[in-house]
Amino acid sequence: MKSICFLIGIAAITLFSCDKAPQLRLDGVPKSVTQLIDDNCFCEPRIGLFKWDGRSFYVHCFIGPACDTIASIFDEQGNPAELTDDE
Repeated sequence: MKSICFLIGIAAITLFSCDKAPQLRLDGVPKSVTQLIDDNCFCEPRIGLFKWDGRSFYVHCFIGPACDTIASIFDEQGNPAELTDDE
């Protein structure tokens, strides 16, 4: 019985722990995009660099089961990008 309680306690600590030190590689990412990152324990920030049709875009979003966000798209300089319906 003690071992079951111990295993449940360890599992709970593991599932609900929060790492406050983000391990993101942000070399070359514009400051206006990196300032969107916060210390949210439940939603992990993601910034991706995508190249399409000769253009580069940064996409910022959050990943996590409790996250309901819309991705933000920025151009190479970090300005919000306006995409057409075809894009």
